[in-house]
Amino acid sequence: MRRWWPVFPWGGFLSLLPGLTAWAGGVYTFVHLPWPISPATFWYTLFGLLLFLLGGFLVYWSAALFSLRYQFDRNRLVIHWGLSQRVIPMNRITAVRPWQPEERAVERGLRWPGCHRGVTRSEEMGIVRYFATGGRRSQVLVSTPEETFVLSPRDPERFVQEMELRRGLGVTQQFAQATRHGMLLGLGVWRERPLWFLFGVALLANLALWGLLCYRYPDLAQHGFLTIRYREVVEEGQRRIIPEVIGRPVDLFRLPAFGLLLLGGNVVLAAWLHRGHRFLTYILGGTAVLVQLLFWVQAAFVLGR
Repeated sequence: MRRWWPVFPWGGFLSLLPGLTAWAGGVYTFVHLPWPISPATFWYTLFGLLLFLLGGFLVYWSAALFSLRYQFDRNRLVIHWGLSQRVIPMNRITAVRPWQPEERAVERGLRWPGCHRGVTRSEEMGIVRYFATGGRRSQVLVSTPEETFVLSPRDPERFVQEMELRRGLGVTQQFAQATRHGMLLGLGVWRERPLWFLFGVALLANLALWGLLCYRYPDLAQHGFLTIRYREVVEEGQRRIIPEVIGRPVDLFRLPAFGLLLLGGNVVLAAWLHRGHRFLTYILGGTAVLVQLLFWVQAAFVLGR
């Protein structure tokens, strides 16, 4: 297949540098966490985690820009973007051309110099998908009956000529117009929105428990020790409840820690079982929520004594 690289993706640097900066900020935040444990510790930790997530997204976006390329033969055009591939059959393409002066499309999505990646809708062109690193002058439109793809090959005129040449040859193999993902992004579990709602509720409950314990810790630490578990005994015909397990306040953080570990295990199991046992994945999602609620009950029982 003939490979075409886009206009040099300077926009990749404009996402890479903020991404690395976000990671550096996350490391700095964790190194300078307020100590001893307090409400500030919780918010600093949460802010550091958000910085790591933002940095990961920006670094991936940068890698996707640098890996962007277009390949075609007489049968199909393939757009490579990150871990995904967009396949467009040649016999579905109705036109390959530059922008016309009177054409307009409101570009939506992520856009900055050297990055044009988003989706919009036009009355004339239908759904318009941008996979470009150059501006309007360097862009080429590849149209199908339902969608139009905006590309930015380094030599637009030659790109159009060679595409038209391949289209004129006719196809020898039929492909479906589709998006192919890598092994991780191609997992069907990503499309289960109700399941991810359950996991999201479980995660929020877990984070809230971390926050509650951080807010209560300064008061608990003043007592030195607390009763984690009680035992009921009968002495001389009278029932008494006596402390059975005495622990330190910091031991309470094992509850959300175990909850987070179990939540991660449920997510991994759901991804593994989804293809053949879809119903079980929802049981895992419901179990994840139930476990977090049980940890909340245990924490409330200990804190309420």
